[in-house]
Amino acid sequence: MVAHGIFAQVFEGEVKNVNRFKNYPDADYITKCVFGLEAQAIDCVYIPVTEGDKYHDGCFWRVDLETGNEVRIDPIPNESQEIEKLKAENEELILALAEIMGGVEA
Repeated sequence: MVAHGIFAQVFEGEVKNVNRFKNYPDADYITKCVFGLEAQAIDCVYIPVTEGDKYHDGCFWRVDLETGNEVRIDPIPNESQEIEKLKAENEELILALAEIMGGVEA
């Protein structure tokens, strides 16, 4: 159960604000009230977005100040994803250690 969510308030393809809301309907309603009916709230709890970032094609983007190119903002792995990644890395390390010790043939 999630106590609250973090939502980007997007208008005309740009993140105007990032706020905590109790749920999506509240976030979207308030976003539309503040920025207009074309605005939308987008869940970004695992995506480190800030005001001024862009949103299009279902992804958040940040403009690289050196090149002027848009760079996709990748989500931060959630806890479950991180645990699975660590388990896989641990298994690889155990096999590598066993091979070094002569217990497993590659």
